[in-house]
Amino acid sequence: MADDMWAWIDALPKVELHLHLEGAIPLPALWRLMEKYGGDPDVPKLAALRERLTYKDFPDFIAAWIWKNGFIRSYEDFTFIAEAVAWDLVAQNIRYAEVFFSPTRFLDQGLEPQGLAQAIRAGLDKVPAAEIWLIADLVRDHGPDQAKDTLAKVREVMDCGIVGIGIGGSEHLYPPEPFAPVYEAARKLGLRTSAHAGEAAGPESIRGAVEALDVDRIGHGVAAIRDRAVL
Repeated sequence: MADDMWAWIDALPKVELHLHLEGAIPLPALWRLMEKYGGDPDVPKLAALRERLTYKDFPDFIAAWIWKNGFIRSYEDFTFIAEAVAWDLVAQNIRYAEVFFSPTRFLDQGLEPQGLAQAIRAGLDKVPAAEIWLIADLVRDHGPDQAKDTLAKVREVMDCGIVGIGIGGSEHLYPPEPFAPVYEAARKLGLRTSAHAGEAAGPESIRGAVEALDVDRIGHGVAAIRDRAVL
């Protein structure tokens, strides 16, 4: 009976509305990038990669995320991972997805948001079986001024299929309210809005995202259960 249920679920056409491109790289694809850049002596084989990406709490998750990003170094790499992620979605019978990408995470590698969006779209276009749109994660850790600058660059490449913005990152350290002007500017561009809230902080973060940012969508939101007024 259980096998029949999973087979039925596998066969269902699906929609994915919360997925991070850099966090959804299939392990074999990430391993290829690691080989390309000399690997990591602490991860000697593919079988050890899953363990390296296992985390115990949110700060540990962020550390693993940053480590993994160190092997994504060029626009070509983004085209490669975008195609790999798209094929993985097709394998799960996901027909439609809205996928976050985090351009500010790669500025220190000389990669500009415009080039990233174009590279990602080039990879996605190789997999026509899935309809995939993009959401630019402005990454709250870099502050509202950087978010404003990133939004201006994203504006230039909205034709790459960018339909929205969000703020991920260290929610417990960076509340949503300072980003209100950026969200207002995004709405004027016709972009939809989301925010990670109630993931690594409490219900007050959700309230701030709703009241100060006026978001269309809350990502996670599980902490709302701790405040009936927020629910």
